[in-house]
Amino acid sequence: MKKSLIALAVLGAMVGGAQAQSSVTLYGKIDVSLMRNKVFGGTSQVTIESGTISGSRWGMMGSEDLGGGLKANFDLEQGFAVDTGAQSVAGNAFSRQSWVGLSGGFGEVRVGKPWTAYDDVSGAINAMFDSGFSVENNFFKSTGYNANPANTVRYSTPTFGGFSGAFSHSMDEVKNVNTDVNSVSIAYAGGPFAAGFGYQTEGLAAGGKTKYTRLSASYDLGAAVIKGLYGNVKNPGSFKTNEYSIGVDVPVSGALIVSAGYGYSKDNVASGDEKRKGLTLGAMYMLSKRTDVYVGLTDWDGKTAGTKTSGNTKYGFGMRHSF
Repeated sequence: MKKSLIALAVLGAMVGGAQAQSSVTLYGKIDVSLMRNKVFGGTSQVTIESGTISGSRWGMMGSEDLGGGLKANFDLEQGFAVDTGAQSVAGNAFSRQSWVGLSGGFGEVRVGKPWTAYDDVSGAINAMFDSGFSVENNFFKSTGYNANPANTVRYSTPTFGGFSGAFSHSMDEVKNVNTDVNSVSIAYAGGPFAAGFGYQTEGLAAGGKTKYTRLSASYDLGAAVIKGLYGNVKNPGSFKTNEYSIGVDVPVSGALIVSAGYGYSKDNVASGDEKRKGLTLGAMYMLSKRTDVYVGLTDWDGKTAGTKTSGNTKYGFGMRHSF
């Protein structure tokens, strides 16, 4: 009897210890805004939109300590539209992320549907909070990459002297069709300076690859953070795009940040070179650590041979809550 009680006590301690070494967190962001949007050649319309600053999402992430510095991790994340309640991708239970992996002194490995390595640095230094107001997310071609393809293996290095890197490979899993996605990134953060380089290739069913390149940097002056980037997209044949932007974030107070940016993008195609340029201006005010309100304006246009061929003007305000 005593042996049985002792065995149960030991088993209970072991189970309790295992539970204490693992954790699961429910998290999310809810972002909704009221916008007026006027597209070139279309009409001006007022809409309620979801995910203007951050894509609305909810998810579950967890980690278990396996001992010896090794951990098992997972993340399941679903995107949704606040204005309609619909899934971001119909029929896809976890459209943003779904992966499991291991981490330790060697870095981290994720398998499933994580973000690509290029995505790590793609929007890290965009002005206007890398939002739906930023010039980069409105007319840059270098933001048109596949951010989280399925069937992905990803490796991230530890940080060495401020430097870190990542590589990801996504398989199409279709025989005799090469639409794999390969991605690599290198980032540096030290003191007031930060920079990142990303490169991603995406195979095309018709043959060849689309190649995305981005180089960006920022410097914190204290009174303001200056941001700049260069982007390039190459498709099979002669089609390519070069893009540039500069931005600034100004912390007016501990709760208020004002942001502005300007961007320029030029295509090189046989049918004619379209040039696009635009600007953005906005601000964010923190009501608390988890809730903020924001306002923004974006205006851009594209011209081919001096004739306007594309463009968009939008402005609005919204609120974002994190949990």
